[in-house]
Amino acid sequence: MRSSHAQRTLRSPRFISRPRAAIALAIAAITVATGTVTLNSATAVSTSVQLASAQTSATALSRAAIAAERQITVHAKTAAVEFAGLKVVSVKLAVKRAAVARETSLRSAVVKLAKAQLGDSYVRGGSGPSRFDCSGLVRYVMKNAVGKELPHSSRAMWGKVKKINRSKAKPGDLVFFFRGGAHHVGIYIGGGKMVDARNPRDDVRVSPIARDWWARAYSGMGRVIPAV
Repeated sequence: MRSSHAQRTLRSPRFISRPRAAIALAIAAITVATGTVTLNSATAVSTSVQLASAQTSATALSRAAIAAERQITVHAKTAAVEFAGLKVVSVKLAVKRAAVARETSLRSAVVKLAKAQLGDSYVRGGSGPSRFDCSGLVRYVMKNAVGKELPHSSRAMWGKVKKINRSKAKPGDLVFFFRGGAHHVGIYIGGGKMVDARNPRDDVRVSPIARDWWARAYSGMGRVIPAV
């Protein structure tokens, strides 16, 4: 009886289900663990790829930043050179303008002082302040308006001045007559005219430089005040 009962017990589904359940649980656990490992491996590979991609992007950005910085440096250097060039040009322009203004001022002073002597007497050998001969008048005006000492002789003055073409003459230049400027000199005031002391009949007056006797006797023009 016992033997028969034991056999029925062993064959009972309830008795068999316990080991099978355990085995099933074990298999399930293994399956889950295997899936987890597979999932973790896949995640790790994905993460590695993302990191590599991020590193590549970071490298590209770094190179772009370096290139941009170099470009900025080049632009900055170029701008600095251009600015320095502009400063040099500005200084040169300022110097040029100052020189032109000074020349204009000196020439105006010469013309003004020469015209102030109109009507003064002609006296041979006179050098001012109210009586003049031709070279004495020029000498007086240049000394007081420009601070330039000239000899009291038209021929000697001709040897001191810079010779210029009539077309380039400016107010304040000198006009000479007869060969070598030996006979007469006047102060050019523009418009084809000069202030000169010609003779006792005319005293100091405004005369043409290219008409009548003056045109026949004209020998050239000279410059005392440098042109800019």
